[in-house]
Amino acid sequence: MPLSGRSSRGFSLVELMVSLVIGLIVVAGLISVLMANRQAFTLQQSNNFNQENVRFAASRLAWSLRMADFWGGVKPDAIVPTANTAGIGGDGCDAAWVLSVGPGKQNGIFGYDGGDTFPIPDCVDNANYVKGSDVVVVRYADTTGYDPDKGPDTPAFDSTDPNVVPNQTSIFVVSGLGQQAALFRRDDPVPKPTLATTTGRYVYPFQLEMYYLRPCADPGANGVCDATDDGGTPSPSLVRLRLDEDGKPVSEVVVDGIEELSFEYSWLAGPDKEHLHQVPFAKASDTQWAAVTQVRASFIARSSTRDTRVPHADTFTVSPHCAYTIAKDGAVTYPETTDTNLCKDQPAGTYGDNPQQYTRTMSSQVVLLRNRVRG
Repeated sequence: MPLSGRSSRGFSLVELMVSLVIGLIVVAGLISVLMANRQAFTLQQSNNFNQENVRFAASRLAWSLRMADFWGGVKPDAIVPTANTAGIGGDGCDAAWVLSVGPGKQNGIFGYDGGDTFPIPDCVDNANYVKGSDVVVVRYADTTGYDPDKGPDTPAFDSTDPNVVPNQTSIFVVSGLGQQAALFRRDDPVPKPTLATTTGRYVYPFQLEMYYLRPCADPGANGVCDATDDGGTPSPSLVRLRLDEDGKPVSEVVVDGIEELSFEYSWLAGPDKEHLHQVPFAKASDTQWAAVTQVRASFIARSSTRDTRVPHADTFTVSPHCAYTIAKDGAVTYPETTDTNLCKDQPAGTYGDNPQQYTRTMSSQVVLLRNRVRG
């Protein structure tokens, strides 16, 4: 029997509605906090990737530059070129350019100022070049030397055998320490130059690397950058051109998100060896290449993720010949520089749609050309 004097009742409609509203407010607050945390995490992750890109690009450039003019203990003027150049290189970047090593040649380091078109005609499609950005070329012998008379796994050195030489290239350098060197093709016999002694005679794979900026990371099936690449948001990228095992130039992305790139050069000058001084850094067209001992590499990395919370306005001075300002409304202007501003009049979209929504990191490093300094 029900207890007398007591009544049972549930929630009224008003109470239920109030409870639902309070619950929705709490849930909405939690969702807002979670969304804000997710956005902050995404932006922080993007900034971390940006920092990692900066470190990787700086490390890769520095390593290549430090290798410039390493020829196994031989000066470039003592290198005998090869006459077997058929099939080496490509349009613009032909065999003579690839193998520009020896007396009066480009040798281990050579740079080009940025311009409206790629500075080496017909070498790289102009659509695959970030206008105004500098280009640098490095040539050297690889770090691993092989005994030409006895390979590590076989009785005789065979440059065509990947078990003996895993780093397959089309061109090799045979050098006698402090004496003489010669270039030869992979399928040619190793040259036998006249040397005072065969001690310290080794074979090294010849390496050529050219660094430049491309407006996109993946140019697609047609191989040409346009507005549809990289998912409709082209990402400017640091690209390395190198030689494949047949001696043909191939381009590969080192790291994406590199927006601007500049190289400057310094060298020793003076009336004699006792009165040398370091010349201030200069652009490529003002450089004395045979004497260059230092390279200043500067670049700007752009984040891959937009940040719409606050505008990222700033002035970015990449070098004395490249500077640009991004305003809070996204407008891009070009301040005066101590030299002609090579970054002026970039095509629309070079700095991204709404460029103020991207964070940017500036990096600059000076690399000592150790093989030049050591003489």
